[in-house]
Amino acid sequence: MGGLISRPVANLKAMYYGSRLYRLTLLGRAPDQVLQAPTDPWPGDAERGRVMTEGTWRLAGQSLQFEPKDGAPEWYPDAAWTGWLEQLHGFSWLRDLREAGGPSRQIARHAVAGWMADCGSWDRFAWRPDILGRRLVAWTTHGGFLLNGADALFRRRFLQSLSEQTRHLARVVNAGPEGLGRIAAVKALLYAGLTLPGAEKRFLQAMRLLEHELDRQMLPDGGQRERNPSVQFRLMRDLVDVRLALIQARKMVPDWLQQTIDRAAPMLRFYRHGDGALALFNGSVEESAELIDNVLALGQATGKPVSRAQHTGYERLAARKTLLIVDAAAPPAADFAAHAHAAPLAFEMSIGPERLIVAMGAYIGADASWRHAARETAAHSTMTVDDKSAVEIRKDGSLGRTPRQVTVEREEQDGAQLLTMSHDGYRPLGRLIHRRSLYLSTDGEDIRGEDVIGGPGGEQFALRFHLHPVVQAAVVQDGQGALLRLPSGEGWRLRCSGGVLELTDSVYLGTGAMRRSQQIVISGGLNGERTEVKWTLTRVPPPVKKTRRRAKVEDDVPVLE
Repeated sequence: MGGLISRPVANLKAMYYGSRLYRLTLLGRAPDQVLQAPTDPWPGDAERGRVMTEGTWRLAGQSLQFEPKDGAPEWYPDAAWTGWLEQLHGFSWLRDLREAGGPSRQIARHAVAGWMADCGSWDRFAWRPDILGRRLVAWTTHGGFLLNGADALFRRRFLQSLSEQTRHLARVVNAGPEGLGRIAAVKALLYAGLTLPGAEKRFLQAMRLLEHELDRQMLPDGGQRERNPSVQFRLMRDLVDVRLALIQARKMVPDWLQQTIDRAAPMLRFYRHGDGALALFNGSVEESAELIDNVLALGQATGKPVSRAQHTGYERLAARKTLLIVDAAAPPAADFAAHAHAAPLAFEMSIGPERLIVAMGAYIGADASWRHAARETAAHSTMTVDDKSAVEIRKDGSLGRTPRQVTVEREEQDGAQLLTMSHDGYRPLGRLIHRRSLYLSTDGEDIRGEDVIGGPGGEQFALRFHLHPVVQAAVVQDGQGALLRLPSGEGWRLRCSGGVLELTDSVYLGTGAMRRSQQIVISGGLNGERTEVKWTLTRVPPPVKKTRRRAKVEDDVPVLE
């Protein structure tokens, strides 16, 4: 709750921060140069940088065109949504321009100069601690890119702005959003302490704050409190950045930092499917498998994923090529639930590098209705009652009603694994309890499920299996089964009892773009006592290739056809 203050107090602070008097407190002697700045070890998107040089700015799922093409973008265009503005003012796109070559350096300087002219004095949005933090990190790590060949006036203004923004950030570092936003602000203060001459006290302040934040945000099993695989990845990347910055500055990497990386890495691996990318829970997207590999390598943390993360609230069933990742907990606490999804007991499934059962994923873009829909229970592979979510998602994005109790038991025998779970998220509809059992055989070729709605209340249920866009599906057995085919040719058969099965359209958002997909929906009526759906997913054996003999083959060897 440290980042939340009452509206009257926030308004008073805004009046002060926007005053000429406060502006004077930020002034001071600007450095003539920077010390060795931390490097940015992550690759940019050269194509996105190239289209920026043509005046098209693609950020957060939205593209906006600006003229002149080689000038600065408009900082608050009417058509932009909040996510687009956050990325624009955060300047992480500097790495894209760095990769693009050509006129990109000049355009980057124009953009920074334009921002200093238009937004260089405090405003409520651009100087929000998390956005300010990301901007300072981008500016310090791209200082060489921006200043190489720049004139003396740009250089002086750039260093003055760095100093002023750092002074403000040091005062408000704990006032921003929870989670990654808080880490971004602290990381920027740390970078400034390493980069700006005479800023050693900023560095010491940042190290104390970072240790405190990690104690608050990290759970004993290495998961971060948002329960979001993308957040786990980005947090790991931030911690690896800090570790590299300390090494480059010839400062000791404290034990608590390396120990946090060592705990967080197995949890990041836990979230990975067979393709190396991430599961889609609580607002995550797949992310780049190559980048995840790089983060883990640079972190020098070799811990393997565990089968269960009880504190973070996930279970992992794995046998040979088959992997199931299961959400087995209630949503995160309110401070960390800004992007939480309503998906208790939902699961995803992959076969080697191919995804079979998925969630819709998180919508990244300007349409608020899609952002809301992607968070609903129906967007996940689990059961809904009366088309309602097991967690209430309010219009402002916060969570209302949540399950009071989510239970999970795990049994293993001779390599086979069984999860028995329940949640009471549908209690407003009656005294309803959703119980789900998931079984995975030793050979990974037999998954059995049982979904039960027990108690009075409600009228209809719908059990969903969202399919990855590459999966081909067909309904068989008069609505009691479906055949699923992966691109490799491997087949799986879904059978069910206790409801009517149909194949309907859906969408997949896991890569950040909207793709058409399908979902299997098993539906029926509730009986007011115990309504049970049993289902199995079994691998379809490949057809046996027959052999026959050729006539007059000298060595009489069977020939395969």
